[in-house]
Formats: sequence, C-alpha cells, structure tokens
Amino acid sequence: MMFGAPCRALEEETDQAAVEAGGKTLAGCDSERILQTVLEAGPGAEAAWPYGDGQVAGRILETIINLHKARSL
Repeated sequence: MMFGAPCRALEEETDQAAVEAGGKTLAGCDSERILQTVLEAGPGAEAAWPYGDGQVAGRILETIINLHKARSL
C-alpha cells in the first residue's frame, strides 16, 4: 500500500520485504498478469496526503508581500 492505495510493481523482481508485508504485489511485465492484479485489488483505505494542501506558494507570496509592506511603512 502506498498512501492507502494498493501498489502494483510492474517488474519481475522487487524488494521482497515490501511484498511479504503486503505493501506491494508483483504484477510483472505480462499484460494479462498486470490486468489480473489490478482487477483483484480492492479499494485502498483513506489516507491523508502527506505533502500539504498545494497552497504553499500562495502563502509564501502573501508572507513576502506583507513583509515588504511592513518594511515600507
């Protein structure tokens, strides 16, 4: 699972610990096998997005503008 979503590795070999822990399923490079593993996957659990809300640039700009205004007074 990555961020609560099933993870499918499109490779023949991968980190075995992740597979054994249930965090990853090997789908390989065969299109039928890939389709089968995707169809077998259930919905992932809801997980918080760990990278913020996507609004940081606006908040940084607002802070810079406010600092500039404060220094101009």
